[in-house]
Amino acid sequence: MDRAIAYIRVSTDRQAKDGTSLVTQERRVYENVARKGYDFDRLFVEEGESAKTDNRPVLQEMLAYCAKNRGRIKVLIFPKVDRFARYAEDYHYLKGYLRKLGIRVESIDEHFDDSPSGRFFESMLAASAQFDNDVRSERARNGTKESVAEGRYLWPPKGYRRTFVGKKATCEPDPATAPIVTQAFERLASGEYRLKDARAWLAGHGIKLCRSQIYEMVHNKIYIGIIEAFGITRPAAPPLLPLVSEKVFYKAQAAIRPRKPIRTYQRDHPDFPLRGTLRCPKGHFLTASWAQGRRQRYPYYRCKHCPQVNWRKELVEERLVELLATLKKNYPMSPLVRTQLIDAWRQERSACQDKRQRIEKEMGRLADLQGALAIKSAQGVLPDHLAKDQIAELGQKIADLRLHLQETQEQPNNIKFVIERSETFLSQLDHFWLEASMTVQKHVLRFFFPEGATVDPTGQIRTPQNSPFEGLRRFASTQLSDRARPADKSANHLRTLLVATHDEFLSARPLKPKERHHRTSKV
Repeated sequence: MDRAIAYIRVSTDRQAKDGTSLVTQERRVYENVARKGYDFDRLFVEEGESAKTDNRPVLQEMLAYCAKNRGRIKVLIFPKVDRFARYAEDYHYLKGYLRKLGIRVESIDEHFDDSPSGRFFESMLAASAQFDNDVRSERARNGTKESVAEGRYLWPPKGYRRTFVGKKATCEPDPATAPIVTQAFERLASGEYRLKDARAWLAGHGIKLCRSQIYEMVHNKIYIGIIEAFGITRPAAPPLLPLVSEKVFYKAQAAIRPRKPIRTYQRDHPDFPLRGTLRCPKGHFLTASWAQGRRQRYPYYRCKHCPQVNWRKELVEERLVELLATLKKNYPMSPLVRTQLIDAWRQERSACQDKRQRIEKEMGRLADLQGALAIKSAQGVLPDHLAKDQIAELGQKIADLRLHLQETQEQPNNIKFVIERSETFLSQLDHFWLEASMTVQKHVLRFFFPEGATVDPTGQIRTPQNSPFEGLRRFASTQLSDRARPADKSANHLRTLLVATHDEFLSARPLKPKERHHRTSKV
């Protein structure tokens, strides 16, 4: 008479507490043992564990028991293959391990033997269990992604509880723990608490978290009403309301961040408008600084990597103005160029309209969220001071969006008029450069030198092809030609330049040619 053991399992705690499934499996095991006349040794019961892994406590206990009683146990009984393992790889590994101990496996519902057809059928059953598990996992994942896309969150963190809107699950603030979590954020943000203090305070109020969980909580954007999951970022939909303001949220993060001074550097300076554009002969961008002489200070453009590169500011900028004077002859406004600029402007107007629609939709969502906060405050779910702060913050966001909406409407309404006025601007590049602000000068440099300009040791701005500028935008060398496609990137760049400089050009004082040398030499 063969000595047998049995293994039964349920995958959820609810099934384990209910006990119905376990009772049924146990009854069928004993019926099978009595029918086949086995000498039954022991029943192993796994409660609330998934068969997606072989790292199950009772399963490991059973394998250790089999190894300890090697030679005594002959049969392992389980109700179905998927009760024993959900992955074909795990099933065959466990079966092979038991075979080495002299134990064969037997399924009550699925009948297979050690013949070639039986082993094939057994492999098919293991593969079917894995296929069923994979299909369920994919469905669950797709359903969860859909919930995130709808602004619902299925994993309530501390301070939230599970609820349902219709038949769809989501989260809402927990009246018992939400105020505690909010106070923890506020105390961290104010500097009253450090990380260990917040952890101890939460534990004293019944919310026990380890150090890593505190970090995770402080960085979880669900507390400001933003869901990030599956590569998706969506604003949360009511009743999933924020517990803290964005200001408090990011201050709390800064409070637990390592305290290191942040060094800042100012790249743009009105004294050196060409910094960030000029390159040395080896291709490094030049920086700039003042050198103290005996009687006065002298400005220089220099390279940090090349000790020989150190040029006077007035020399380099005078060369630039001279080259701008030569460029004004290379930019005629042909009819096709006008068409390209108008097409680029129309595309941007269309993009602006789309942006306005998105802003208006977001403003509507924030207004709905304000209403939901007011309702939760009236119901006592959120404290009055928290709801008041959140409503005020949402109001500020709506005001900011309203400003962005106005900015999208402030685009030039008549691009033809801008182009006509810009013909004069392009014919006076060198004069305009001397009168323009640094912001507009940067627009000009970005257009004419998208990759920067190389300066040789004599102060001449050049390229390896002996053209005046490296990366210079010319009609002959870009798509802004008679053979160009409409509304390409070059047209967009030129349109941006013309619009950005249009207002300032209209107010600039025209310069006379005799003033050029005086203004470029003065420091």
